[in-house]
Amino acid sequence: MEDTTLQELRDAVAALTEQVAVLEARVVSLEDCRAIPEADLVAIGAAVAAYFGHKAKVRAIRYGSQTRWAAASRARVHDRSVPHVR
Repeated sequence: MEDTTLQELRDAVAALTEQVAVLEARVVSLEDCRAIPEADLVAIGAAVAAYFGHKAKVRAIRYGSQTRWAAASRARVHDRSVPHVR
């Protein structure tokens, strides 16, 4: 009886190994077809972390698409100081 269960386990492991190989091949083909944007990966990672109860702290924010000129203009618009002294 032990030999049959051992053989069944070996067959199950072989089937699972074959399924994993097929799934890995499909993932590689999907990765080749389309790249996932970094913003989407960050959102997915944050959702998974929140689901598992991790309370994250924002340590840095980076705006990659803005130029220094745009950032300076925005800072100048939101500046509440008096532009001249009487």
